[in-house]
Amino acid sequence: MRYSEVLLYTICLSMSALGCAKTELPSNKSQFISLLNSKVGNYQVVAGTADNCTSGSLTWLDKNNPDQGFKLGNSIMFNALHNGTQTNKVANFCLVTTKYKYTTQSITMSLRHTRCENDSDNLNTSQTLRFIADSRLHYSVENSDNVCQFELQR
Repeated sequence: MRYSEVLLYTICLSMSALGCAKTELPSNKSQFISLLNSKVGNYQVVAGTADNCTSGSLTWLDKNNPDQGFKLGNSIMFNALHNGTQTNKVANFCLVTTKYKYTTQSITMSLRHTRCENDSDNLNTSQTLRFIADSRLHYSVENSDNVCQFELQR
């Protein structure tokens, strides 16, 4: 009898913790497109000093074809949206690998340049755009001081 009471208490405690936690669940491209459609508009920088922390519009590159990607202002761009990982050989340059990770609150694009003709062109980085509130965005670039926060202008 004692074992079942402890087990029941543990299950209730775990479910309570899960219910209170704000979790960022995995998503997919089509769900992210719906999310972004609800967030398009003009955004003002509220924090950040990097060069690409500039106010601007969050908009699709092509409204009729969201797969082309989107941009925030003139410096932040997520292009060629896809599910999973894609690798393409760019003539006279490198193998370019992009991988998108979609969640219910964010998008992360990982970018790798490998087997480049010029070693200085090799690259491994990622950028994330996170919706942190109804009217706020957080942008960051991995392993850099490039962090910005934006607020939707109504």
